Amino acid sequence: MVGEYTNKRVGRIIAAGSRSLIDDAVKVISRLKAIHMNDYQDDQDGFNLGTPSENNDVLGNQLSTYRSIMAQTEAKGPKETVTLDEARNIINDDFTNTVESLVQMFSRMDEIRDEINNSSSEMEILALLEPLGIDLDLLGGYSSIASFVGVCLKPSLITEIKLPEGVLVANNQDLVAVFCTPQHQAMISSVLESAGFQPLEIPEGEGAISELIEHVSESKRELSGELASIESKIEQWTGEHGAELCVGLELLEMDFSESEAPVKIAVTDHTFVIDGWVTDDRSEEVIDALGPYCQHIEYEPVKPTISNHHHHEGHTSEPKPPVAFGDHGASAPMELLTDAIGRSDYGKMDPTVFMLFSYPLFFGLMLGDMAYGLLTISLGIFVRRSFPDDNADQLIRYFGMLLIYIGTATVFFGYLYGEFAGFEFLPHAYPKYATEAACNYEWANGACYKLAEGVPAWASWMTALYPDGGKIHYVLELPYDLTLAYPFHRVSSDLMNLIVIAIYIGVFHLMVGFVLGAIDEFRVGHGWQGALYGKFSWMIIMVGGFMFCYDFYKEDSIHLPGLVLVSIGLVLLVVHLMHEGLPLAISIILAPIEAIGLLSSTLSYIRLFAVGIVGVKIAYAGNDMLYSAAMEGFQDGGTGILIGAIALIGWFGVQMFAWVLGLVSPNIHAVRLHFVEWMKQFYVAEGEPFDAFGFEERFIEVDKTT
Repeated sequence: MVGEYTNKRVGRIIAAGSRSLIDDAVKVISRLKAIHMNDYQDDQDGFNLGTPSENNDVLGNQLSTYRSIMAQTEAKGPKETVTLDEARNIINDDFTNTVESLVQMFSRMDEIRDEINNSSSEMEILALLEPLGIDLDLLGGYSSIASFVGVCLKPSLITEIKLPEGVLVANNQDLVAVFCTPQHQAMISSVLESAGFQPLEIPEGEGAISELIEHVSESKRELSGELASIESKIEQWTGEHGAELCVGLELLEMDFSESEAPVKIAVTDHTFVIDGWVTDDRSEEVIDALGPYCQHIEYEPVKPTISNHHHHEGHTSEPKPPVAFGDHGASAPMELLTDAIGRSDYGKMDPTVFMLFSYPLFFGLMLGDMAYGLLTISLGIFVRRSFPDDNADQLIRYFGMLLIYIGTATVFFGYLYGEFAGFEFLPHAYPKYATEAACNYEWANGACYKLAEGVPAWASWMTALYPDGGKIHYVLELPYDLTLAYPFHRVSSDLMNLIVIAIYIGVFHLMVGFVLGAIDEFRVGHGWQGALYGKFSWMIIMVGGFMFCYDFYKEDSIHLPGLVLVSIGLVLLVVHLMHEGLPLAISIILAPIEAIGLLSSTLSYIRLFAVGIVGVKIAYAGNDMLYSAAMEGFQDGGTGILIGAIALIGWFGVQMFAWVLGLVSPNIHAVRLHFVEWMKQFYVAEGEPFDAFGFEERFIEVDKTT
């Protein structure tokens, strides 16, 4: 099953009950994870916002503690889920005490690190002062003597000048210590300033500096030992209790989420009211679960209805239904693309399923190399296996599956093109030679074939994957110069065919967009009028414009039926613009301008051939210049082996660059063709994603109804 073509139907649920049961009701809806809550509106007379549960502050403090510990450990959760009762038994008083002791250990570790840093700074200063040979307590702390201890950029200026009596100078290279009476303090300060003096902050202590250094060093060793001991204890504790820590954190997060939930609910002194949305397929489950705690439950499915006004009119204070993805099945990874641009309004067509076919098709057409496709598939498998199958990593797993999809398409088109790592390894047919005698190459299957040159054996063996070793060339001629071939040599003989195919893909892709838009207009838009004037008009312009352009290109003449269709489409488009509120004169001018824009949208699909050709040429240049040089170097021997090794490394780098560029550039252009050219024909991202209230458990298995 590739998936559903529309979003899930939802319904409005309003449930009311006694305020004394609000915590129980919140617990149920949190564990159901099925209700998209509507925010409380201030204009609801008689209602106020609910308040957090009484234990909210306690839970918040405990949660902060657990999160702090998790951030500093590498604890891993249990391999199997545990029940809610088991989780609560784990988080008992004894375990809480050990967690608090762990917090104290981390606090002590921070203190030790600060002390070690301070000791290191102190040792650096003491090591500078030691050569002076003066006890530490003699370097400062005088009341009647001024002392200057520090480093000079020009210490010779101090020793060369004649200092007054009573001034003592001790120096060792750049380190100086000057002592003087207060009356000479100003003069000494001026001399030191001219010498580039930088004072040092003298540590506290007394006695020989060498002994102090040994003392600080010993203290530092003791602190390091204590730090290592604590780290060992924490590592041991994490190994023994890490799973319980993860379970405890998840339990606290769940309880804290439930304790804060009442702030989303409107309350009076005696009642509470839950207002939200539920997907139709879970409505009965939700109603049954809330039944014991709510005296009144009202559920009304929302049916998409035809608009009786334009999209810019008729605003209402009622909340719009949120948009919940349907069961996409195999197309679920394409939700990454849909959510990137935003969800459509409720009830409209969902493009996710359609992109399952078109997005890999576009990517494969552009990259089209078996080697790069296999690398992309391998990357996708690696991403999938690197993350467990749980909701927390679902988006990453979707990304991995998307890589597998586009990689598979790349392998398919690489096979069709006969390309591997930039090498075109298939023989090329030359049917212009009418007879076998006139053929200068190899004659097979009624045609003359030229074998690929310069292709290494590790790539050329792939000709065995084709009938007759690739010496075939089936051509299917279709109307309007559309040519399909097998194999399809896009870089040489079939290049023009690829350009035509790219344009026709654009025409078809845009037409699908118009059809989807017409379906939406008819079902949930402005009815048959919106479908006729707003979308069918573009289909007529597209068909008429195509016929007109093709006939003009082939026969250099005006195609009257195509011109008539374009004119009819423009008239319908003018009517559509007038329905949108534009005056007749402006509509008449604007309609042809917008129609011309359709031509640029169609021609934008030419990138399907252009991007791929650029990628192939990059890989071809690396093969022609570096790979051939590497092989020649290895054959020459001697210094040629070194040159060959360097060239081979360079070739490998070019291949990796071509692959990475092939991942990035075709993705960018495929996204542009979908988001800019295709979706604008029918898609408006005005919907709010369906976000079910509740905490997503990973390690705890809960009963969703109690």
